[in-house]
Amino acid sequence: MLEVKNFTKYYGDLKAVDDLSFELNQGEFVTLLGPSGCGKSTTLHAIAGLVEPSEGSIHLRGKDITNTPPSERNIGMAFQHSALFPHMTAEENIEYGLKMHGYNAADAKQRVQELLGLVQMPDHGDHRPGELSGGQKQRISLARAVAYEPDLLLLDEPLTGLDRVLREEMRREIKRIQEEVNVTTLYVTHDQEEALSLSDRVVVLKDGRKQQVGRPREIYETPVNPFVAEFVGKSTKFEGTVASNSPLVVRNGNREFYLNGNESLADGKQVVLYVRPEDIEIARSATNQKNEFRGHVGEITELGRFAEVLVELPEGTNVLVETERFPPIREGDDVYVSFDPSNVITL
Repeated sequence: MLEVKNFTKYYGDLKAVDDLSFELNQGEFVTLLGPSGCGKSTTLHAIAGLVEPSEGSIHLRGKDITNTPPSERNIGMAFQHSALFPHMTAEENIEYGLKMHGYNAADAKQRVQELLGLVQMPDHGDHRPGELSGGQKQRISLARAVAYEPDLLLLDEPLTGLDRVLREEMRREIKRIQEEVNVTTLYVTHDQEEALSLSDRVVVLKDGRKQQVGRPREIYETPVNPFVAEFVGKSTKFEGTVASNSPLVVRNGNREFYLNGNESLADGKQVVLYVRPEDIEIARSATNQKNEFRGHVGEITELGRFAEVLVELPEGTNVLVETERFPPIREGDDVYVSFDPSNVITL
């Protein structure tokens, strides 16, 4: 459906995107994920025709559209800010795009009503943007973007600026609308939760270069390098040297970590280990299992549905543990943390 081939973009001497290639299949929801300045919005704007590639090409439905004007690409787009025309009503904003794509007045009005229903705002058609909340504006922006049944929908951080509860609500709405309309979608965000919850696949970027492409579970559970491991989700990081391979043991000073076997890890190899907070257990007394370490509770952060506990080990490592909300421990308590060898990410 969409193929980006060796896309590179320079701004003067700055290389914003470096030899980026990826594909989207029909009906797929793919997210470009990365920190600010990694090139994700530049890539999105190049696909839309708003940025000219320095090198590479962009193909849509098998056709090279690298030099095709934006108005001829049949691509819908919603921005960080809704970009609605302030002097038009919600109906008029949606209808504007339809008329630009050749809909007659009667068909356009019928389509507008369908779309207002789709975004669950059937009674807001006569409201102007100034009379709508942030979430309502984004719903209308989405309706406008999919109104003329584009080949591709581009979403450039559309939830920026919304509060947490509204962001979660709009996340669900975006996925529902995308699936109902069955439009191929490319989404841009720096928010890992958005990427993991919305996407069929995720493309992780850093400094304009692709780091990893995969399904959310693959990105989270089997990152290919330390950047992906640290950027996508939270984790505790350990470093050490492979001491033996059968069983696989990594040693750091007097501390030993037991891992599942990996024949590619030769004795003496320096490795980095990551353990996700939900994979770490915490207890007041020792259970005498592998990968169990004593420490004391440095900080407890209540997050409503669960709590995060920071456990300080004697050598200074801070271990992040996800527990039940309001756990029966206090800051300063001596505790033991432990994790199964199968839950260690080794890089």
